[in-house]
Amino acid sequence: MKIFFTLLISFLLLNATEMGLKGGGCSLAQEGKVVAYYNGKFFHNVTYRSNKKSGKNFREIFVGSSILVDNIKIEITDYKPNKRVKGKPKTGVFLVKTTVNSVTKNITMTYIFDKGIISATGVLNDTTIGFTTKVNYSLCSVSL
Repeated sequence: MKIFFTLLISFLLLNATEMGLKGGGCSLAQEGKVVAYYNGKFFHNVTYRSNKKSGKNFREIFVGSSILVDNIKIEITDYKPNKRVKGKPKTGVFLVKTTVNSVTKNITMTYIFDKGIISATGVLNDTTIGFTTKVNYSLCSVSL
């Protein structure tokens, strides 16, 4: 009986680590530089204004955040995850308000989160726009 309970607890702990603990066990934080790109040009001197320094999911740390560089502003207004497929990178969309040269448009940016890196890409005026950054995570490698 003791072996059964040991195996059961081990199984539950492994699943909690894999799927993210409900009730705040997940900890996420945008970490390091944000790199933006538009019209084939990469921007490394980006000002990233976070909504929150850390949180339990992407909504908490990204929705309300903005990326500023030159004449480009990207404001993340919403987040919609795709259904999670175990063993595959996390995907979904960010709904963003983009302003380039004083012209503002709402677009969708698809994202992929894999091995601690989130990359989001969309199309604005027939041109690719996007950003990438590192996300530090613990106990939530799947349910972000």
